[in-house]
Amino acid sequence: MNDDMTRERLAQGVSELEARVGQPQPLARAVHDALLGAVFPLSSQELSWVARENEAPPMVLSLLGGLPRGDFASVDSVTVALEGALSSEDAVAAQPPNVPTR
Repeated sequence: MNDDMTRERLAQGVSELEARVGQPQPLARAVHDALLGAVFPLSSQELSWVARENEAPPMVLSLLGGLPRGDFASVDSVTVALEGALSSEDAVAAQPPNVPTR
């Protein structure tokens, strides 16, 4: 199989997936939907409760469950905390492993 055929099959697969599950949502939109109706400030545990009540997707529930303890003043503050946690995880993953020297 050549590169053009591979790209075409990949594009078809992505199109089929999007037709089944819809377009991917940005994190901010998914969090906003999960916390719809929440009255702030809320603790990280209360955020998880609200998201469960709103039937948030498992990925969002997992992200909210990983937030640090404390109160959040708004949906925006939750999103900023989540994006900060995700970008710090990416930075750690991008670092080469520590190799001991002799």
